[in-house]
Amino acid sequence: MISVLFICTGNQYRSPIAAEAFRGQLIRDGRAAQWQVSSAGTWTSSGRHALPAAVELARALGVNINGHVTRMLNAKMLEDADLVFVMEQGHKESIQAEFPFAKKKLYLLSQIVDEVAYDIPDPVNARDDAKEIIQDLVVMIRAGREHIYKIAESI
Repeated sequence: MISVLFICTGNQYRSPIAAEAFRGQLIRDGRAAQWQVSSAGTWTSSGRHALPAAVELARALGVNINGHVTRMLNAKMLEDADLVFVMEQGHKESIQAEFPFAKKKLYLLSQIVDEVAYDIPDPVNARDDAKEIIQDLVVMIRAGREHIYKIAESI
């Protein structure tokens, strides 16, 4: 089984949506039994629910994060994951500094699925653009899933 972990800052918006969009794509592709998908945040507290705006935007795109509960990133999560995808270069740098053992499994999501390195903005800080950010994220996951599959095949 391949374990993939999606990470953002608060684990209330981007990473749970990315994880559920990917899980949905795995189901559509008939690969769900081969994967374990989860999400976490670099700067959050465990046990919070997804933000209502995130739940609504995700639902409009066919992604259900209604039951999501936040998790603070820890070493065990990184140890257990085969692939770790982050939303921002800053996430990657801070994880590499705190958990150097994870360096070889850590990827900037945009660089893998779009083949161009850029930060996926936090909708919490860009509320006027939240809908577009989340639409782009879901499209990115769905269209770029083959890139993730390819990386998984090489581990």
